[in-house]
Amino acid sequence: MDGNKTKSLFYSAEEVIDMLGLGKTKGYAYLDKVMAVGKPFAVIRVDKLFRIPKESFDSWIKQINQPVQN
Repeated sequence: MDGNKTKSLFYSAEEVIDMLGLGKTKGYAYLDKVMAVGKPFAVIRVDKLFRIPKESFDSWIKQINQPVQN
């Protein structure tokens, strides 16, 4: 092994739930809902594991942090 660590393109469900400040039950319910409607960010499910593309989630966070324009 060459010692290079691959940078993940995805957040885990636990990381996103923690960043959003949600409890485990509400967090997983929210991810289920987001996956079903396909917005405000992408959610991928692999068997029982949720994976959230960092680019999609980070873009959504940047959008909601934009100052309101008058």
